[in-house]
Amino acid sequence: MKKNLLILTTIILSLLFVNSTLQAQISEVDAKNSVENFFTLCKKSDFKNASSLLAYNGKDESRIYKDFFNPNNPDEFKEVKRVCKKVTATLLISDSYSFGKFRDKIIEEMKFKSLDVIFLSGKQKVKQKVLLLEINGKIAIFDYN
Repeated sequence: MKKNLLILTTIILSLLFVNSTLQAQISEVDAKNSVENFFTLCKKSDFKNASSLLAYNGKDESRIYKDFFNPNNPDEFKEVKRVCKKVTATLLISDSYSFGKFRDKIIEEMKFKSLDVIFLSGKQKVKQKVLLLEINGKIAIFDYN
């Protein structure tokens, strides 16, 4: 009896773990929507709202992978502005963009989603990788490279 209860408990806990892991995954559609939303905010120079999509990657290691940039902090706001200006410049010189491969990427034992964005200008193609992760149930762009 105790053995059956132990087996049943193990199965239930395993299913709960698998279910919570699957729910935490970022879908390709959600990733694309987040990147497009970020591009739109950057084009509008809406740096405050863009900061709510950009994961913190500054000097405070306790916030990396766990927090977004704070638009009320001048140094962090400056970084969001820099990233947005880079995005906007790329968009301005491109005729269009499309999305490429969407895949898992592991960096320093952290699991990210990687989405390729291909910018087209004439016959020239420039590929950028966007790394995404989930912070408190919200999709965050961790790196726009």
